[in-house]
Amino acid sequence: MKVKHIKTLLLVLLLLICGLNNSIQAQGKGQIKADDNEKKAMEYYYKGDYQTACEHFIKANKINSNIKSSKLNLAIFLFFLVDAIGLFLFLYLEKQRAYKKLVRKNMEWATRTTKMRTCPDKDSGEFDTKEQQILTKLINLFTNDKIYLNSELNINEIAKQLGTNRSVLSKIINTYFNKNFPALLNEYRVNEAVKLLMDNKTKNYKMEAISEMCGYNNRQVFHSAFKRETGVTPNDFRTMANSKDIHEE
Repeated sequence: MKVKHIKTLLLVLLLLICGLNNSIQAQGKGQIKADDNEKKAMEYYYKGDYQTACEHFIKANKINSNIKSSKLNLAIFLFFLVDAIGLFLFLYLEKQRAYKKLVRKNMEWATRTTKMRTCPDKDSGEFDTKEQQILTKLINLFTNDKIYLNSELNINEIAKQLGTNRSVLSKIINTYFNKNFPALLNEYRVNEAVKLLMDNKTKNYKMEAISEMCGYNNRQVFHSAFKRETGVTPNDFRTMANSKDIHEE
């Protein structure tokens, strides 16, 4: 559980304890008043002052009734409080388990040797000879040259390097990878970030540094892209990836 969550829970519990303590003290004071009125009622009764005795009996009964009502409300409150805390803890633990599964999944993803598929067979009919050559070069740029780490990279620049145009390259990417260029770029950059966040050499780097090393020039863009791709935030991924119990369950 995160420190901020623990602090919030402790603060809520402290406030509740203070409230319960005040309620119990109020009940105690009320009981003293009720006992005092009952005592006075008996004294006036034996003196023959029945009217005053009745007045004190009425006061005592009213106070006792209020105490019983207060105890009932307190019991109901405690019941729902315990139920609410239990539900909160259950939902929190379920969320943590789901996060761990996502982190493990992405850790496994990061250990793959490559995210790119191999080129299709020449006889597949999916691409003509020129398009296959472009695809082969594109795969090399991403897999070996890690061109995606360049924060200024755009599809026009890659198309120029590959000796083609934007339209042709977009068609090849959409057909082969079933996604557009920005999505492909983010997939590789996030995959690089996953590796960096798991690496002992860079696990203490600030997120600004990690985002820049992955090709992002804006931390918020990196944060959004990472969560969209992995399902968790970069900070949560780093925390869980480096926790001792990530491989448990």
